[in-house]
Amino acid sequence: MSQTLTLTRIESKLFLREWAGLFFVFVLPVGLLTIFSLLDTGGDNSDGVPASFLPTMAIGIGIGILGMATLPMILAGYREKGVLRRMATTPVRPVKLLVAQLLLHLAAAVVVIALILGLGTLVFDAELPASPLPFAVSAVLYAVAELSIGLLIAGLVSTAKGASIIGNILFFPSMFFAGVWTPGDLMPHAIRWVRDMTPMGAGMTSMQDAWAGHWPGAVHLVALVAVTGACIALAAKFFRWE
Repeated sequence: MSQTLTLTRIESKLFLREWAGLFFVFVLPVGLLTIFSLLDTGGDNSDGVPASFLPTMAIGIGIGILGMATLPMILAGYREKGVLRRMATTPVRPVKLLVAQLLLHLAAAVVVIALILGLGTLVFDAELPASPLPFAVSAVLYAVAELSIGLLIAGLVSTAKGASIIGNILFFPSMFFAGVWTPGDLMPHAIRWVRDMTPMGAGMTSMQDAWAGHWPGAVHLVALVAVTGACIALAAKFFRWE
């Protein structure tokens, strides 16, 4: 446990030095929320888009960047630069580095959520989620699911560029099927099941349900848990120092 905590502290310091990465993780979601909130007329509009859509979209994108871009590029970059090869000569096991990265990025995800909720409440007079506990459960499950995908990418790809390519291949379709461009129930019926089963779609829908005061649907929660379990198991199996 002490090795994991030490690794987490070290990785946190390295993470905070990467200004470009910090911009995309923290500033981009806040910027999206700000722009669309200024354009929005407020509340549920005539198109049926709920007021919770903008903050959950910003949270979904911010955490998606952490899971599909930042985390796998860091670990794949370590492998490419020979950092992992040097770590192989130490008593540290690969799984401890994965746990350290998971904890670090989970903390970053909490910061993203706090920024979005705080900005929406203080600046744009948005309401907080009506059901805080279900919202917290949904947000944490979504964050862990996205980060587990990043761990799996890092376990399969040997270069940062390769991790970036695969992350983008997954990220942009995820936004489409999550309803980022065509919100919620406005999506065609034929592809709504994809929204319910993919991590970003299940995560955003669960957070919107909690925002409205309801517990998320069982299908969405099961989908998030299933993705997390499968990706973590595969990441632990395939991730190697070299």
